[in-house]
Amino acid sequence: MKDEMDSDTRLREAIAAARAFIADRQRGDWHSVASVVLTASGKRYIGMNLDSTLPRASICAEPVAIGMAKAADPDDAVVFCGAVNRRGEVIPPCGSCRELMLDYAAGALVAVPEGEDMAFRPLSDLMPTAYKHGKRKR
Repeated sequence: MKDEMDSDTRLREAIAAARAFIADRQRGDWHSVASVVLTASGKRYIGMNLDSTLPRASICAEPVAIGMAKAADPDDAVVFCGAVNRRGEVIPPCGSCRELMLDYAAGALVAVPEGEDMAFRPLSDLMPTAYKHGKRKR
């Protein structure tokens, strides 16, 4: 039970760090989401979305944070991913980010809003019938 409490505390601290990160960097409608990922080795990476005048060129925060983690150590598994908006509210990953997480964080827990708080769910709960192919490493 202590490990569960420690894990919950660690995940909540990661979300708090993402909240502080975006509060410091948000500019109007630009940079309005921060994502935090934790790796199996215990490292934390925080990224923010990159809005663009041309919407299809915009990038969500989750791929930025995951990319930072994979650039630092391609073999270190991503075990948690969470995102917050400019108001500090936990937001669920969009469909494209969920698909990306299947490739780079298949076993991760994901922060999702739950009432006035948040919950931590396995990615598989968010993508129960996802397409799978032989190229994905699990």
